[in-house]
Amino acid sequence: RLPPFSPPEAGVPETLSSLCLGALRRPLSLEELSALCFSVNGITLTRRFHGEEFGFRATPSAGALYPFELYLYLEEVEGLPTGIYHYQPFGHYLELLAEGDFRGPFESALCCRIPTNFLAVISSIYARSAWKYRERAYRYCLLDSGHGVTNALGYLRSVGLEAVALSLFKDDELNSLLSLDGEEEFALVALVGGSSPHFTREELYLPPAFPKGSRVVKRPIYYPLIVEAHRQGALTSCNFSRSYPSSASSPLKAPSLGFGLTLLRRRSRREFTGGELPAGLFNLILRASFSCIPSDWGFPLTEVYVQVRAVESVEDGIYRLREGYLEPVALGDFSGELSYLCLSQSFVARANFNVIFTLDFERFPDCRSYRGALLEAGALGESLYLACESLSLGACGVGAFYDLELRDFLSLRESQLPLYVVSCGVL
Repeated sequence: RLPPFSPPEAGVPETLSSLCLGALRRPLSLEELSALCFSVNGITLTRRFHGEEFGFRATPSAGALYPFELYLYLEEVEGLPTGIYHYQPFGHYLELLAEGDFRGPFESALCCRIPTNFLAVISSIYARSAWKYRERAYRYCLLDSGHGVTNALGYLRSVGLEAVALSLFKDDELNSLLSLDGEEEFALVALVGGSSPHFTREELYLPPAFPKGSRVVKRPIYYPLIVEAHRQGALTSCNFSRSYPSSASSPLKAPSLGFGLTLLRRRSRREFTGGELPAGLFNLILRASFSCIPSDWGFPLTEVYVQVRAVESVEDGIYRLREGYLEPVALGDFSGELSYLCLSQSFVARANFNVIFTLDFERFPDCRSYRGALLEAGALGESLYLACESLSLGACGVGAFYDLELRDFLSLRESQLPLYVVSCGVL
């Protein structure tokens, strides 16, 4: 059992805007490990549904289905044997899966060194989402994992630690180390402390002996298209380039809730009043949320559009967000049209601004870039969630929309498609 979550007090805009700035690289303590696990997959609220207890998590998820798991490789953490662990959110404890030194095999699988005493991996069990969302569930699994990336990186930054997200790795090797079959459950992203340079290390090893597990999904749900799309993006060697983005901007100083309290309070909020949003808050949210995500997927992969309504000093309309500036695409109140395109969800029309993440499939045609783009959209979407929550505003992610019609409405190129929409507004 882990120590209770100790909420960091660093402000959210300052934390988010400094994710790509240099910071300390040191071992993780037991208390910090506890908070890291909680930030990614901890239970922040429980309710009873149909006689069973249900736990809402620190990370948002499409339909609150939480198709992700958190695994860790730990060395020299107080009171814990070196080895591979699984985080259990109910009860907030770690399960030791395999004791021993697996640094070499993990570095081989990740194609980089592990600079500190921890490695975290977010995996996905797509069936948890696919029973409801069918083949589109793969998109939501990636978005949800991206949400977890921001929570993890944000927590570590809030206590002064540097970390990066790794989306490029040898899939079969990493899955094997975690005893994942690569079909029903597969690794999507890893987190390491410090920006580790790319290197090649080929090593033969025996997979660790895990205790016998039980099926998470009692009735198997299999979608060949999800499995094939994931396989098409698989890497089998370290023959790829890796770089991390950097930021030269100074951290934003603004009054807000602390990062930890924001994680505890964050919910998908749709009760927008339609009232005017002050220009200062609007600018602060955009600057904090879109500063930088320390990752290896080639940030930024996505192109971002913003539909604005009732924002002080900003004319209603659709804008493209480019290098921190809003470029007008079309002026006017398009809230009703966008609401319709998002399956007529009324809160989209009441939002002060809706952020639409897109990807140009002609520029990035491979399946690995698709993974990275969805992770990025999820990570930036969670930044919007946290920034809004910390400033007493609301945010809600929207994964369901008419893809081609929304593309045409935004006058995008034929090869450019929407990935994710996040609605933000005054409560």
